[in-house]
Amino acid sequence: MWRALIAIYISTGSVDCVDRSKFRTFEQGSFGRRYRKYINKVEGDAGLVVHKLDPSTIKSSGNKVQASLLFANDASVKPLLLELSFFLNDVDGSCGIVRAFVTEKDPLHPRFRLTPGDVVRKDEDLQPDQVAVTEGAGFTEIASTRGACKVKLQHSPFQLEFVAHGRVLQKLNSRRLLNFERYRAKGAQAHAGLVDATDLDPNNLFEESFGGHTDSKPRGPAAVGVDVAFEDAVDVFGLAEHAVGLGLGENRLPEPYRFFNLDVFEYALDVPMALYGAIPLVTAIHREKSGETVASGFFFPNPSEGFVHVDASKGSPQTETWWLFESGVMDMFFFAGPGPQEVLQRYHTVTGFPRMPPISTLGKHQSRWNYVDVEDSIGVNRKFDQHDIPYDVLWLDIEHTDSKKYFTWHPSHFAQPDKLLAALEASKRKLVTIIDPHIKKDSGYDVYNKMKNHDFFTKTKDKQLYDGWCWPGTSSYPDFCNPEARRLWTTFFKMDYYPHNRPDLYTWNDMNEPSVFNGPEVTMPRDNLHKCSEKDYEVEHRDVHNVYGFYHHMATVEGQLVRAPNVRPFVLTRSFFAGSHKHGAIWTGDNMAKWEHLAISVPMLVSLCLCGASFVGADVPGFFFDPEPELFRRWHQLGIWYPFYRGHAHLETKRREPWMLGKEITENVREQVTVRYQMLPTWYTLFAQWALAGQPILRPLWFQDAADSEAFRHQNTHFLLGSDVLVRAITKRGEDTLNVYLPSGSWFDFWSMEAAPLVGGKSHSVKADPSHVPVYVRAGAILPKKMRRRRSSLAMASDPYTIVVYGEKAGGHVYMDDGQSHDFMRGHFVYDKLSFDGQELVSEPAQTLHMAGAAKGAAGSFKQSTAVERLVFVGLPSSPVSADMEGKETFQVTSTRMQNGAWVATVKKPLCQLGTAWKLRLRF
Repeated sequence: MWRALIAIYISTGSVDCVDRSKFRTFEQGSFGRRYRKYINKVEGDAGLVVHKLDPSTIKSSGNKVQASLLFANDASVKPLLLELSFFLNDVDGSCGIVRAFVTEKDPLHPRFRLTPGDVVRKDEDLQPDQVAVTEGAGFTEIASTRGACKVKLQHSPFQLEFVAHGRVLQKLNSRRLLNFERYRAKGAQAHAGLVDATDLDPNNLFEESFGGHTDSKPRGPAAVGVDVAFEDAVDVFGLAEHAVGLGLGENRLPEPYRFFNLDVFEYALDVPMALYGAIPLVTAIHREKSGETVASGFFFPNPSEGFVHVDASKGSPQTETWWLFESGVMDMFFFAGPGPQEVLQRYHTVTGFPRMPPISTLGKHQSRWNYVDVEDSIGVNRKFDQHDIPYDVLWLDIEHTDSKKYFTWHPSHFAQPDKLLAALEASKRKLVTIIDPHIKKDSGYDVYNKMKNHDFFTKTKDKQLYDGWCWPGTSSYPDFCNPEARRLWTTFFKMDYYPHNRPDLYTWNDMNEPSVFNGPEVTMPRDNLHKCSEKDYEVEHRDVHNVYGFYHHMATVEGQLVRAPNVRPFVLTRSFFAGSHKHGAIWTGDNMAKWEHLAISVPMLVSLCLCGASFVGADVPGFFFDPEPELFRRWHQLGIWYPFYRGHAHLETKRREPWMLGKEITENVREQVTVRYQMLPTWYTLFAQWALAGQPILRPLWFQDAADSEAFRHQNTHFLLGSDVLVRAITKRGEDTLNVYLPSGSWFDFWSMEAAPLVGGKSHSVKADPSHVPVYVRAGAILPKKMRRRRSSLAMASDPYTIVVYGEKAGGHVYMDDGQSHDFMRGHFVYDKLSFDGQELVSEPAQTLHMAGAAKGAAGSFKQSTAVERLVFVGLPSSPVSADMEGKETFQVTSTRMQNGAWVATVKKPLCQLGTAWKLRLRF
């Protein structure tokens, strides 16, 4: 059976890459064709006005303003409702969040709007920013009373300007491309003049076909679109997930970027095709003539199919975009900077802050489709120990189940999973099992029966049970948009339901776009019906397609929390939407063991991080095909610097565990994985700063200094881990000399403390080392590490820390908690600030982190202190003769000379503890 299913699955693509004819382009959808004609019509008539704001309808209260948008060419059409809301940044209380909501009044059918609190936080959970309204000649200004943020509304033609600190950052509808297709009855009378794009192309309004499938479209057209200009900005980023370079305007693509989550087999590169997830967020870097920069963001969380066109034409001082979605409402957010970090803080304020993951999930993950049975799996676990390679999590793909029935185990191959779980527990490791959304249609399958009996499966357009074809064969698909269906789903994770369950048995959500092998574009029909929060099945799938995986992911996380409320959940998802970062990790799907896919992983992962999703990774060393040895080695060397580091492989590839490719590669992977584990304290601190303060883990080179124009040229091959560790990917076979760009400052070689630092603000030609990719540490950084090689992260829990200080003056942080529970939310954590002035290293404990929830701003009070066994100072101008702790205990210092004449000094066993205040002085 499974081979037949694989054949069906593979038939969606060619041997070498995706069959693009299976997936719709912009022009192949009627709402795209209409909008193209609408753009041509409006831009071909400079005097044409379609929408105008009626100033007599403006009403304000608190932080909100409402007004009506009239249709200038047909007074009989009911106006649109415009509502503006102003909010404050949840981290520092500054202004710079404006929400613009547009919908039709008294629609024929309800316009779908995401349930408040799911993707976007409820208004009452945000800090309101009171406004003052001022009328002018032909315009209205709405200003924040607590900051320098305002919106200027031009009445006719309607236009919105977003202004911060006196500078216009964004303009909405400056090209007059606002298009709002209202619901109408089939055969309704045509408009008297131009009202929306349907007036220019009335074809396929109520039915259209693609790829042998017909979409009945019973409610007719409902597309919404608008243009957004980013003033004085030619560098724009975001719109994850697409397999393209980081700079959206630089890609010069023939089609707009598409948002329509799909199961794309062997996806193509450098094309705007939709992939597995959709985060409709853009960050723009605005440049002043002085060279100074500010950032802004635009966020349009519409979950229907969408397209975004980005035009950063050479010579133009701004980036023009337009945004188009098939249905729903216009719910848009404008974010002020001043920098990209502040844009992300505002995005997290609106969507919510991430979860703190279990520390085990920051180690190495080992997976393949599929480990054969319990003995094979135990053998893999044993061989990692035999080869002395650390790892944390073993993964089981679909073959571990009974006939692809999730929450079950294969009756012969995995008849005794407790043996595997016991072996992993003895090694202080974890297990992941896959739980996809397609539920096998089988009257003997309890999950199917419960979902069916509660009427929780997705329906056809005729409100019959929808059946699709996936791994189990005929399958039904839960309506995860329905909160009651999600609630039932959580019960399947209870200890007394899922056989052989554990409080920390983790989960993998795959195929949740959703993937339907015999469906249109390998997914569910758009006219399928969901209940969501309605009383009956009244929401079309087209309205919610891009949040199907989001809700599957959410329900699975909630299931783990129901199972064990004080154990941190871990759920990996392939499909995602804005806000999925609140639930867990994401990976880039079914990549290939090819150098181009290694290369594209850098901008893909950095783009996700710039869209608020930092717990991300790509399959190492590519899912499809067998990697050549050099690619295998180079990809693991890069993969240890991914936030989520997992080895994974397709069913038909050769076994590729690290010991399968020869002694040399085994030794190299061992040493590289060891570095990953030595750096876990740094990784964990970065995850805390992301989860509790919204700081991205991977960053482009320009993130701290957007005025460095040269840094933008290297953003597809270089990235920063946090603010201070620079990684340069090796992306081609046989590269022996590399061009490495280092931003301003001095940079130390991560791999050799004796090497002379390199001067930043320029490129350097460096020899490619076969054992690792180039990595540099910024002078001024302090990195916490643990140097003892153990079998897993939990085996390292009581190991002492090594603190490495780079440069004559430096600063940093170290975060620590129990790594597994939610006690940190009650303040049970250590967050120490470390600073070095050239002579004295100071630890200041009880620093605060911003946290959503009850412990927001709570000071750390973790009772367990952890010893520091070694302090290393790199780049001292002279050699210290001794060190002492505040004039008391004296410690011996060992020094070695660097190539430039500077010194590396090491203080062993300095008798200091993290979580306590101390000062260590070097004596020269």
